[in-house]
Amino acid sequence: MELSWAAGNERQSVDGAGVYRFELPHGLAHDSLLMLRCDDRWLDWRHCPAPAYGHTRDASVVWEEPGPELELLLANGEGKYLECKQEVPEGDSRKKMLKTIAAFASQDGGTVLIGVRDDLQIVGLPEGANVDKQVLQVVGMIRDNQEPVPSYEPRVIEHDGKTVIAIEVSGGGRMYAYRDGKRAEFYVRVGPNTVPARHHEIAAGFWQAPAVTTR
Repeated sequence: MELSWAAGNERQSVDGAGVYRFELPHGLAHDSLLMLRCDDRWLDWRHCPAPAYGHTRDASVVWEEPGPELELLLANGEGKYLECKQEVPEGDSRKKMLKTIAAFASQDGGTVLIGVRDDLQIVGLPEGANVDKQVLQVVGMIRDNQEPVPSYEPRVIEHDGKTVIAIEVSGGGRMYAYRDGKRAEFYVRVGPNTVPARHHEIAAGFWQAPAVTTR
């Protein structure tokens, strides 16, 4: 069994079913490849993409180093696929986050990190905060203000004694709206900014949406 990445590789002999561990002090490198082979013949392989940008996570890959995971997410700063919030937002900041989630879902996905400042400083949730209630609060915001509700996963990441909430939004191949009352608004991500979608972008999003057949 061989784990390979851009800067090197690690190998282990496999003598039967069981759990095999690689010692990775710096975490799993981006786009690692795990191969099972006998001599020069490949028996199986697994691509292990880095956890980033709301892409669908491979449940068979267990991340045991949350520090490196968070550092990978922050490596390129805020941009098309990443938005940082110091705390669970309220008021106008809440609307901005929800518009960004709609934009992520309408394009290629993305991640919102709550507990990280705009300058990428990891501050964590406020001391004494009930993490479960904070997660439920964000889930409620998404449920009540997104149409349709996109595919997403809220996760809690512990890093150096600080707690961060990651909202990983998957790209849905169609347009998702932020709804404020009766008004539905469509947004896209341009670099680190969330901006209103243009008419042709909205039309293209609906054109690409899968057809639904009723009987």
